[in-house]
Amino acid sequence: MKKISYVFFLLFFFSLTLSIRAQTAAEPAPWTIKFRLGLEGESFRRQITTDEQETTSPLNGYFGLLRLEGVAAGDFTFSLLAGYSSSNFNSLVFRRLPFSVAFEGGGLGGILFGGEVSKIFAFSSFGVGGRVRFLAYQGREKKWIIPDLAVEGELKSIPNWQQLSLGPIFNYTGYQYLTPFVSVQYHRLWGKFTMRQIIENLTGEETKEIKAKAFLGISAGSSITLSSRFSLRGEVTLFPVKDGLDYSFNVAGIFSF
Repeated sequence: MKKISYVFFLLFFFSLTLSIRAQTAAEPAPWTIKFRLGLEGESFRRQITTDEQETTSPLNGYFGLLRLEGVAAGDFTFSLLAGYSSSNFNSLVFRRLPFSVAFEGGGLGGILFGGEVSKIFAFSSFGVGGRVRFLAYQGREKKWIIPDLAVEGELKSIPNWQQLSLGPIFNYTGYQYLTPFVSVQYHRLWGKFTMRQIIENLTGEETKEIKAKAFLGISAGSSITLSSRFSLRGEVTLFPVKDGLDYSFNVAGIFSF
């Protein structure tokens, strides 16, 4: 795994080095910043393991984001992201509570925020560059009444996760309105899920460290220019895992000021 990661990072920085050399040889563009506003949505599935690494369970979710983008000279783009996410951690098992719990609580809503930086350098009808993206999800505390007890009891859940992806991007700009692209990403997802159990005077708490099994993502997508001020972008990412494929489907609409 470490050897693959080293090869991936070498590919990422090698592509950026070639791009920077090509950009240096060109005439510098004047320093300007254009702002864009957009909406982004994504549905995803990731296989996660816990700190004990005894079992694997799915993390299914979706999110919606508001994007505020700044585009500087030379297509250097930086974005602020904020929105809402629902994450489903079903099948997590908590055995260190007074009574064991297999979580089947469905999707847990919470806030999502982050940022993204990307840069593309042009080579005739092709482009090469890189992208770095970070997201952080903080789920709201949710309570459930424990059924079938002679006394009152409740559960409280507090989930969170973070996601970091980075890698080279290659696109083709030979079409007038369509720009297809592919990317190979180092993709890490990790977080915590805290479960509290309260049964009269009996209390317990267990926190599970979670992380996604897949760390490599392969993406393909396209950007479509519908007018001088509005564009759409779609992207599909596949994450190879031992027993199959995880995935994410992302769609964004961008309005230029």
